Amino acid sequence: MKSAQWLATLALALMVGGISFISVYLGVSNRDNSEETTDTLPFLSFPIKSFPREDEKVQTTEVGQWGHQDYWFLNDNGQDVLVGLNEKGCTCSEVEITVAPPSWIPYLARSAVNHLALQQPPHALNSLTLLAAANDREHLFPELPEDGKTTKLTREFSTLIPAGAVGRVRLSWRQEQVKPLTTYANLWMGERGSSASARLETRVFIAAPLEVNKELTIDAVNERDLEKMEKGKRAWIICTSLTRPYFRLKAELLHERPQEAFSDPVEVGEPIPLKETELRRLETKIKEMHRMTYLSGYRIPVTVRARAKDGTPIEWGRFHRVVQISSDDRGIDPVQVQVSGEVVGDISVGAGNEGGTINLGPFLRTRGTRGAINLETDERDLDLELDSKRKPKFLNVTLSEPQETAGHRSWVLRVEVPPNAARGEFPRDDSSDYRDSAIYVKTKSKKAGTSLRSIRIPVRGVANDS
Repeated sequence: MKSAQWLATLALALMVGGISFISVYLGVSNRDNSEETTDTLPFLSFPIKSFPREDEKVQTTEVGQWGHQDYWFLNDNGQDVLVGLNEKGCTCSEVEITVAPPSWIPYLARSAVNHLALQQPPHALNSLTLLAAANDREHLFPELPEDGKTTKLTREFSTLIPAGAVGRVRLSWRQEQVKPLTTYANLWMGERGSSASARLETRVFIAAPLEVNKELTIDAVNERDLEKMEKGKRAWIICTSLTRPYFRLKAELLHERPQEAFSDPVEVGEPIPLKETELRRLETKIKEMHRMTYLSGYRIPVTVRARAKDGTPIEWGRFHRVVQISSDDRGIDPVQVQVSGEVVGDISVGAGNEGGTINLGPFLRTRGTRGAINLETDERDLDLELDSKRKPKFLNVTLSEPQETAGHRSWVLRVEVPPNAARGEFPRDDSSDYRDSAIYVKTKSKKAGTSLRSIRIPVRGVANDS
């Protein structure tokens, strides 16, 4: 029989005659689909019992939402089969079994006939369900008509599956934490404790609705080069979602002092939706993403300029900003992104591995600790002074008088954490006292018309109780 004739016969038979006729027409099915078989107990045939398969993406479910995976089955025995639940993978899971009513059978025909694999006729009805399942990328039944029989399986409740029936087992789950999840349903057939059983397993990833790296580091730039950049130096905050094909987003700089919002050389632009090609490119760059799919996303521009709109110059040294990302969409909590970088000016801060930062390391809070860093310049007309208004409350700070050697001017900046003045790690976001644990120094110049600059020196440490 030619392929086209076979397809027409199959579709017509399914739509008109139903499963019983096709079971006879196709012959006896292969019964090797159960995990364990027995000569005396009937069992259900499951074409696919584990997801995802090798060539498939991992399903993702949003935190706090229900997800599910369907497993097609066929009772190709000549008798009814009693089915129950031995165990399930976690308390977050539910197991339902549904028998498809005769009115739903034409869907199997359409799904299978449209599948390219039907260039060769299947050898049995379980091959038909396999092909129909393979043609449905999600491997999910559509919502069944109301006359479909659904039973929630527990250790106490089992159900009888009629001979010749096709249906689904739906394994559902819900988790409140971002994590990979492997869950399963272990079914018994015939009678509890029998060797006729099936383990239906799925691996999924429980994801937050919004994925974003909470740190953005902008490459160091010399101030003179920054002055020449008409559009400033730009970097991007990338926001993606594994669970939502669309979501709204807004971004803003957070300032401890409101007046800074109107005079900041660091600017945050409007979120720009990511194109399909950009989403796929992102997946190839992240090793963990080769089995998952981004549904949507944005890129948010962060631009560093030599001067703010009102003429305020960018500070020298290590700068730090906080960008808050939020959404009006339900379930998306605000996220704060720490943005840092360095602008190299006429004052150099530290040397070698210090990276312009005073790193105090861990210390006993009852004893306190001290640290220091050198500041140098070749500009002999520059002088420095502490910006006492921006000093962290838990630090004592002193700046030495300038020392001049071989055409250089240098200062020593000393910091002290007094005993019991600090607690825990700093900087950190949960307290305004520790959010920006940095020292600010201002330039002074003898030359008329020279812009005054601010220099930021971060201070890091951990004040331990023991």
